[in-house]
Amino acid sequence: MSSRASWQAELALEFAPRADKTRLVSSHRRGPLAVQRPFFPEGNLNHTYLLHPPGGVVGGDKLDINIQVEPQAQVLITTPGATKFYRSAGAQAQLQQNLHIANGASLEWMPLENIFFPGT
Repeated sequence: MSSRASWQAELALEFAPRADKTRLVSSHRRGPLAVQRPFFPEGNLNHTYLLHPPGGVVGGDKLDINIQVEPQAQVLITTPGATKFYRSAGAQAQLQQNLHIANGASLEWMPLENIFFPGT
């Protein structure tokens, strides 16, 4: 196991309808959580990829994701790959996801699978 310090990261996103599409109208990040530029393969439905560049989660990591979807907004959020959880020498990882969907809004929350390695 690596001796690196744990990651403390936050990502807060707000989506709202603008003109003919749902837009990411507010974004705040700290640490290694980010999003790719949204794209629109299905009309006004905003497709957004969540990114965690370290590539995995280990003990001591704390990742907080907060998503706000305003009325009439339409969003699909996914990840480019599986989330990997690695063995830890005692410390626990914390992942918190808060999804707030207003009346009349739509959120397709579709992160790819989780992979748990032995000892997680």
